[in-house]
Amino acid sequence: MRTRTTLLCAAAIAAGVASSMAQSNVYSLNIVGYANVPTPLGFTFQSNPLDASPSNSATNVIANPNPSQTASAGPWDSSNLQLWSTASASWSIYYFDSLTADTTTGFVDGSFNPLPTPTLGSGTGYLIQNGQAASNNITYVGTVRTGTNSIIIPNSSKLYAMGSPIPYSGGVSTALGLTNPNPTQTASAGPLDGASVQTANVSGGQFTSYTVAYFDSLTLDTTTGFVDGSFNPLPEPQIPIGGGFFVLAGQTSPYTWTQILNP
Repeated sequence: MRTRTTLLCAAAIAAGVASSMAQSNVYSLNIVGYANVPTPLGFTFQSNPLDASPSNSATNVIANPNPSQTASAGPWDSSNLQLWSTASASWSIYYFDSLTADTTTGFVDGSFNPLPTPTLGSGTGYLIQNGQAASNNITYVGTVRTGTNSIIIPNSSKLYAMGSPIPYSGGVSTALGLTNPNPTQTASAGPLDGASVQTANVSGGQFTSYTVAYFDSLTLDTTTGFVDGSFNPLPEPQIPIGGGFFVLAGQTSPYTWTQILNP
């Protein structure tokens, strides 16, 4: 059965390691290193590509020091972090606040009430709204997640904010490993047929829309593995290192996204 389901988040609109690490914005010594992810003014969709120490608490992943304890002196003060809730289909907003007089967690809500420190764990996508006066970078520091990294995508017809657990960049299937094989070339036989990848389009620092690419394993339809809502072939979505994206889970069975890296 060939059907199409599109779920675009109104709130969001409004509001291989060797090849990857050879790129100029990623540096590594063995399996410990860092990645510089451009974070211009306004919104970017990101994901933590490394395991921070001692934890993936947002205060460890995105440092916001303010030794002078001067108002708005932290490099990320005036900015916020937004985590997607699949259950409520909405963003939870955490404002960076480096003043310990306001909070000991490093984050407050819109009324300056302290919030728990969010966790930026493996495979999780999130928004950064850079509210500073100039563009900035986020430098992710940590250990590459070697071994087997597995993320389950339920067949729930819901949106999941995701990112690559390993600092890969490139095609979401060919490089990141969201593969959709269909050796029998039977309609909807690919394990991700019915699901889609949604990547953000940003203009002037604001999300204007999402590009929706449906998984389609039939080479009769496309040689890229992706089509639009009218079954026209689309290029494979490209994900940068530290980039986030949505998956709309519309496949018939739960899918396990597995990345394996053995040092």
